Amino acid sequence: MSKLAEFRRAERELQEQLALLEKLQADTGLQSEMEFEDKLKALMGEYGMDLAKVVSILDPQSVE
Repeated sequence: MSKLAEFRRAERELQEQLALLEKLQADTGLQSEMEFEDKLKALMGEYGMDLAKVVSILDPQSVE
């Protein structure tokens, strides 16, 4: 594949990915998930917890 063809393919793929990113950023469900994640991380930091500790509290059998 020529360098020009490779560049055009990469450019087209980038435009497709940017379009998908814009679509996802406008998704209210994604925004809600991101807000939840931010709040959860803040709470975990406030209480000195990491993800493994939270999972072990919520599902003690998962630690086995």
